Amino acid sequence: MNATQVDQAFRIIDANKNGSVTLAEITSALEDRQISLDAGSLDTAFRELDKDGDGRLTRAEFSGFQMEPYKSSVGTTLAKLLA
Repeated sequence: MNATQVDQAFRIIDANKNGSVTLAEITSALEDRQISLDAGSLDTAFRELDKDGDGRLTRAEFSGFQMEPYKSSVGTTLAKLLA
């Protein structure tokens, strides 16, 4: 995902429009669009990117999905939200 795609995916996932996304919001967005992703991979990536450990990813933290090692797995899956 490039920066524009990250922004678009973040807006789609941020269901309550509070400027952050939870693991539940990501999971729900994927399930709503019938996009499968290994829950363990998503959970691990989410916890690693959640730098402050508050259970929410800010836009800046969320952008980590476009970097390795997440780019080819979770990032690719999240990009499917834009299709």
